[in-house]
Amino acid sequence: MLLITGTVVIVLLILLFMIERYGRRRGEQLFAPTTITETGKTTKCPLCGSSLTDNKRVKSVLFPGKPDSMMEINGCPYCYPPNSEILRICPVCNKEVPWDGHVIARVFIKPDKKHVHVLGCTGCYKRKNP
Repeated sequence: MLLITGTVVIVLLILLFMIERYGRRRGEQLFAPTTITETGKTTKCPLCGSSLTDNKRVKSVLFPGKPDSMMEINGCPYCYPPNSEILRICPVCNKEVPWDGHVIARVFIKPDKKHVHVLGCTGCYKRKNP
């Protein structure tokens, strides 16, 4: 009887680990609380999918240009600097972003709005030479 109970507990722990691991691979956090900003909209990190409040921002570097700008997105306070707790997943190739890598995006700035288009990570996006 004790052997069966122990086996059931081990199988349940393995299943829980696999469910948590699968959720993180897809850029989602299964046990993270969802936060809503004052405007009623949720903001999510493009790399790990964590919900961000008004006082938490995504770390990025903007390189101004005409007619559009380029941006390097490193991650939010939960996934940058990189750690083993939360995986940073590229939204284009769905692979893990390298520890020393980032996501490259094109930014279109108009007077009434901003639009960010993710091109890929340092592993999958290869910049074309002019």
